Amino acid sequence: MMLESAKLPNIVIVAIDTLRADHMHCYGYTKTTAPEIDALASESIVFDTAIAAAIPTMPSFTTLNTGLHPYRHGIVAHVGQRHLSEDILFLPQLAKQRGYVTIACDNLVVQGEGRGSWFARGYDHYSGFLYKPFSNQSSKLTDRAIRFLQQYADHPLFLFMHYWDPHTPYGPLPPYDLLHYEPGSGPIDMAAVRRIQPEYYDAFVGDMKLRYPDDYAYIVAQYDGEISQVDAQVGRLIRAIKEQGNWEHTIFILMADHGECFGEGNFYFDHHGLYDAVTRLALMLHLPDNNARRIGALVSSEDILPTLAELVNLSMPPYPLTGTSLLPLLNGTEQEVRPYVVSAESTRQASLAVRTPEWKVIQPIVEDCEGHPLPDFYGHSRNAAPLLFDLRTDPAEQHDLSHEQPEKLAEMLNLLQNWRAEMQRITGQPDPIQSHGLSLPYTRFMERVLNRK
Repeated sequence: MMLESAKLPNIVIVAIDTLRADHMHCYGYTKTTAPEIDALASESIVFDTAIAAAIPTMPSFTTLNTGLHPYRHGIVAHVGQRHLSEDILFLPQLAKQRGYVTIACDNLVVQGEGRGSWFARGYDHYSGFLYKPFSNQSSKLTDRAIRFLQQYADHPLFLFMHYWDPHTPYGPLPPYDLLHYEPGSGPIDMAAVRRIQPEYYDAFVGDMKLRYPDDYAYIVAQYDGEISQVDAQVGRLIRAIKEQGNWEHTIFILMADHGECFGEGNFYFDHHGLYDAVTRLALMLHLPDNNARRIGALVSSEDILPTLAELVNLSMPPYPLTGTSLLPLLNGTEQEVRPYVVSAESTRQASLAVRTPEWKVIQPIVEDCEGHPLPDFYGHSRNAAPLLFDLRTDPAEQHDLSHEQPEKLAEMLNLLQNWRAEMQRITGQPDPIQSHGLSLPYTRFMERVLNRK
């Protein structure tokens, strides 16, 4: 299905950093944290099993914009030392070639001392900003975007909006700070969280300037409040498009780069460890003249570029993509477009995971290519044992079956090993995680946190 029209449809991608899918009602949350996004979901194609090919932000959004797995484009860590090859085309470059005016409200070029310079590729206007928590920055970014919509109302427009609510440090403005707070309702005491790594959690939670730092429920309510805060801005942006009369002529994608942990893998208030809490993406797609529905098939962040390319006839890059067009699913065929997704992390710790619709294996990577240890999230020696989860009976990934299901474990590890070998054959390069190591190991991360005080 290519959209047939005398005029190119606008493309708007709203990327919400650290948005955990299951903290919105449209993905099953009991609280109504995002009524505007819920309304969008009711008139969109909603993907229930969209998985990030990498975490956190820079590798995730590099994959979005290239249609390539991080093991192909090489950006496997956030604010790492590696730069994207000039030979790899970026989605806004393809859109510009097609005739779009290309605009971004984003900070990834600015962040990390300019180490994400490739995120400006292909944009006519790259409106950069420094992330400012505890502020109304998302409202000001929406103001910028609406001005661009008005300025280019008569042109086909490609707009990338990157909101940073609800990333840490959580700090929503009133009334959102207390909107979802039920004192003492948390399932765990903050003392138990702090005992995991006192130095880390004292500093990390202290950085959030919380009113009730000892109430776990309050901290989660701050995260949910930031979702509500950015949700209001998503609503403003959609209303501006509708007021222009362009809503039914707009491809509108709302997505996350990754989620957030609230206990998964013994991690709190961050997004590492390749559990579904982090790798499962909120992803919904509004198409002109397309029926709203939910799609349960497994899809990857790699698949967005080739899908858009088919929808509006973008020129494909002169090299094979790892992403797969989702048009068969959009056309109503509930067929399998991919049997598995491989996810990667190497920012705070190093791991690979392979996820099928039913099973997940997480394989820690505990040393680099020279045999030097790669510590875990908290700076400790890493256990190299893989974890195996049956997602049919254990969607929260609480019960490791690696010892109970040795045959299934061997099958999943073999799948991952063969995939890694194929990536190395294609690129002719060594494993990128083991070659580059961690970009923000525990000691360096703690220096950053403490220096902010």
